[in-house]
Order: sequence, then structure tokens, then C-alpha cells
Amino acid sequence: MKDTRVLIVTPMHNEQSNIGELAVSLSNLSFRAFDWVVVDDGSTDDSVARLKDKDGIQRARLEVRRNQGMLIGGSAFSAWRHGVDTVGDLAGYTHIMKLDADVRLPSDYFELVLDKFSDGVGIAGGVIENPEMREQRLHVPGPVKLYSVDAYEMLDELPSAVGFDVMDEVAIQQRGLSVEVVASARFQLARAIGASQGGLHGRFRNGRVCRWTGYDPVYFALHFVRYLARRPYIIGSFAMLRGFVTAGPGPYASELKRAHRRTQREKLARAVRSPVSWVRNTYGIGLKGEAPDAI
Repeated sequence: MKDTRVLIVTPMHNEQSNIGELAVSLSNLSFRAFDWVVVDDGSTDDSVARLKDKDGIQRARLEVRRNQGMLIGGSAFSAWRHGVDTVGDLAGYTHIMKLDADVRLPSDYFELVLDKFSDGVGIAGGVIENPEMREQRLHVPGPVKLYSVDAYEMLDELPSAVGFDVMDEVAIQQRGLSVEVVASARFQLARAIGASQGGLHGRFRNGRVCRWTGYDPVYFALHFVRYLARRPYIIGSFAMLRGFVTAGPGPYASELKRAHRRTQREKLARAVRSPVSWVRNTYGIGLKGEAPDAI
């Protein structure tokens, strides 16, 4: 990692309860070769003041952008890309990261993840440590997406819409690069993914993402059932269903959606052939140090 340098960009909208703690988290990292850009995307609370109150990290640069469409329209992704664009020439960086404000990183996070990058890896990241927020370990969670600069530039034509952090991996793999999930790099979230504007809003947006990214119908049905057991429980799953039904085709290319659907069908086939092994490898259930009841 001698010549490694990371550009971290955090899109921020009404994150007064989180942004200061993220600043502390970054100040405690043992990896120091990074620059941090925070894009305030039209906050109406004290997010900016909370960020400025934290003296632990002096490398943050604040950019201000008018919020466009809120999260339901993918504003977080366009704000993130806006932050990258403000840097201009990326020649001084080897990696670009989208880091959400509600993330808490361990001090050795970057050493663990960057060590997995090679010429064939385009995206890498860790796994969520909160048991109640457990996600599949087959993709990198959206709040901590770390890209090689080459991989990021390959995504130039991908729409800045909800679902970006699903379709980015599909697009990268179609270009011959791989996605690396680093199970040892465990980070925490201050709230569930998609819940920044409330649980029901997040589930509705989740349903829209499923439709826009071309979910296989059987896969979506299982997704719906799985979320019946997560807050806001039954009503949340039906909010997801409403988002799916009302979403329309979305902005992503049919080719990418078909590729995503094929990937999901391959997952289903593996699950049918060996369900116990699939659950263990996908969710970490039964692995050493993992809680067996957190699926």
C-alpha cells in the first residue's frame, strides 16, 4: 500500500446525529493516506455545524449542493459523484470511496480491504457487524463502496439513481473485474440501510430498487418474505411491495438488468442444491464468532 491514496466522499443530508461520529471514526484510522470530501446535499438541520465542531480530523473539505429529489430519486449518488467531480484530476488517487455518514469503521478497516485489491479487483468492502442488520456477503454493502479509480471511471454512464450500488457490481463484472467482500473487515452502522428517512420510506425505496435493477420474481418473493421479520415488520414488506409495483422500468439498461437476474437465478440454484452451505456462506450463519440467530 506504499503508493495507495484514497479519495473518500460522503454525501450528507440531515445527518447531525451521525456526521460528527463519522469524523471521529476517520480520525482514529491507522491508515492516513486519504482525503475526505463531504457534500452537504441541502441539509436543513445542524449537520454542517456538527461537522465543523469536530477537530479530530483536519482533512475534511465541505462542498455544498442543492438537494435534488431526495433519496427516492438517487440524490445521494449524484451528490457523491458531485464530490468526486469537484476534485478534478484523479491522477493522484488509486481508489475512490462512497462512505455514508452513518458508518463507523474500525481503525484497521482500510488495511484489511486494500490488501485484497489486485489488478483484477474493481470493488471491495467489508461486512456489516450489527447482527440485526445482517446482509448477504455476496456483494459489498452500499455504505462502504471502495472502487479502484479505473473501476470508478468505467461507471461513467451508469445513472445516478437508487440501485446504483447494485448495478455497479454487475457493470464492473461485465468489464472483466471482480468484486471482493472482505469478511474480516467488519464495520458498524448507526441505522439500517435505507432508513435515513424512516423505515417505511426505506422499504418503499427498496422495492423500487428491486424493480429498477431487474429482480427475478422468485428472488423478489423470497426477499419480501425475509423482510417480514424485520422492523417495521409486515407493513414494511408491503411498503416494499408497493414500491416494486409502482416503480416502472427505471433508468438502467435492459442488458444490465438481465445480467443481474441471471446472477440471482444462479444464487437460487446454489441454494437449492446445498441450502445449509449456502446460508452459512451467504450470511455467515454458523461460522466461528457469528451469531446463529441473526438471519
